[in-house]
Amino acid sequence: MTFKILISDKIFEEGIKLLEKRGYQVTRAWDTPKNELPKIIADYDALIVRSATKVRGELLDNAKKLKVIGRAGEGLDNIDFEKAKTLGIALVNTPHVSYMSVAELTIGYLLALSRNIVQGTISLREGKWDKEKLIGTEVDGKVLGIIGCGYIGKAVERLAMALGMEVLPVEECVYDRFVPWLKCSRKQTTSPFTYH
Repeated sequence: MTFKILISDKIFEEGIKLLEKRGYQVTRAWDTPKNELPKIIADYDALIVRSATKVRGELLDNAKKLKVIGRAGEGLDNIDFEKAKTLGIALVNTPHVSYMSVAELTIGYLLALSRNIVQGTISLREGKWDKEKLIGTEVDGKVLGIIGCGYIGKAVERLAMALGMEVLPVEECVYDRFVPWLKCSRKQTTSPFTYH
């Protein structure tokens, strides 16, 4: 009997070819409306998702043969982990594969915002040059708060510090309060946070 895999969010074709080469029957379903997935999931042994597919409720209820959910990405927030565990469905992901891309994108957005790059591009396309309105601000010497000190948070911290920023990393802690996580930072900071 062939092991059937449903891929509901687009992944690289190289990965799909590897699965097919190993004898798995792969269905590319990223163009299938997400609300249609519960109607087809019953025939599959495995489900591969990224962040667009929410693996919860009816989708899990109808996954009668599902043995494993593969999350191509860092987080698991789009999957009802507890329900999957109760149903005996294994959960795997690909942590740390794209953390640097996400960190670089974060810094790119930070620079675009602080230097008014988007507004400048739009005004130039309109034939204007509003230099005085678009000066922006330098990030050097500014303070950046980072919530979460996992791989992405640490990479953002490292890149921000390379730009001369002071970083205040925090991690969610006991009682749903955010507190400084000084182990994350290589630079000692004065924290405005109070904790007991």
